[in-house]
Amino acid sequence: MFNSIRAELRRGVAGEMNKRGSEPLAFDFTAKPQTLGYMYQFLYALLLVFSADETATVAVESLDDIAFEMDGTAIELVQVKHRAKEASLTDGSVDLWKAVRVWSTLTRAGKIVPQDIRLLLVTTAAARAGSIAAHLRGEEGRDVRAAVQKMEQVARTSENTVLAKAFASFRALSSLQRQQVVAAITVVDRAPRIEQAEARIREFLRPASLREHRDAVYDRFVGWWFGRVVQQLRTQGRVSTSAVEIFDRIRLVADQFGPSALPIDFLEEAPDSIDPQHDSRVFVQQLKCLGIRNRRIEKAIVDYYRASMQRSRWARETLLGVDELEGYERRLVDEWERYSDSLADSEAITDPADPEQRRIGCQILDWMEFRACVRIREDVREPYVMRGSYHMLADEEPPRVWWHPQFLRWLSEASSSREKAS
Repeated sequence: MFNSIRAELRRGVAGEMNKRGSEPLAFDFTAKPQTLGYMYQFLYALLLVFSADETATVAVESLDDIAFEMDGTAIELVQVKHRAKEASLTDGSVDLWKAVRVWSTLTRAGKIVPQDIRLLLVTTAAARAGSIAAHLRGEEGRDVRAAVQKMEQVARTSENTVLAKAFASFRALSSLQRQQVVAAITVVDRAPRIEQAEARIREFLRPASLREHRDAVYDRFVGWWFGRVVQQLRTQGRVSTSAVEIFDRIRLVADQFGPSALPIDFLEEAPDSIDPQHDSRVFVQQLKCLGIRNRRIEKAIVDYYRASMQRSRWARETLLGVDELEGYERRLVDEWERYSDSLADSEAITDPADPEQRRIGCQILDWMEFRACVRIREDVREPYVMRGSYHMLADEEPPRVWWHPQFLRWLSEASSSREKAS
């Protein structure tokens, strides 16, 4: 799941940056600082949500790195910077002035009103004593007038060509606008680094889950959030997520780890390729034996894939014991036996090609797919778990369930024929 999310983030973030007129970014999820910065941005957005009003909404890469809105109006814009441990925030800092450029441009374009919004610069770097950033901390010692004076001087005298456009944007503001923009800025320096941000999110989630489930809850919740970020990046226009939805997701994920529930992780997953015609697995051969259409076989292959992946993940995370899984399979087999035995005596007709045998097999398969309800736990209601588990049982050698009443005989005869041919 995370591999697909990361791939989407590569495409989505790069596309969004192109729309905003920046150079495309080269992504390498092993060590690239740019990538680490974006991951940090998405995680820090969650930290801000945790202290936000429930009626607020949050958007990533819309007006700014992170934007909070109330009733469709932006109330807080956030620039997030993840830097080397020893980095410092000087008066000529690229991070500071790039943020100022964004906010100055939005002000001149009428996109924001500085008096009605909070502008937040969050950085892991440290502000030097007496610097512009130090004057704009949200604590004692804040001095907006001194910050404005320093910024006007830097913008007027600096020869840094990299920041020339940022200086020009700030100078293009009227004197009053410069004061209003700077007054709206709050610098949060020495912000928690990415590993510390992860730890804080885990701490926030801690009351929602038992100790043994905390890693699994964190992975699924953050995975969902990254998926929402991808959706925002791929959608035209400003798309946001409400704080209420985020808090509800935490509760929903945590509830999946109760005694009568299990998390569902593969609802939208499918194998890379599906080819019923050349698939030689036993459970596929069982379906072909009934003469059903390839489209239905493809659905069965997807169910098999999802169930096998899901059961493997449950086992890895020790959410499901071997005894419980074996007990579930015994119940599946027992229900299959009861239904198939109620239809006909499979010994009455011994010809595998008899149409009546195929009709009975299709009826048993229909029962399994559309009417059977054998849940691994009471609140695990996703059909692919049961359907895929039945196909896994049908794929064993020899199969523990079968649809065509004479399938075992057909399988034996086919095996004998192959042996004679070899």
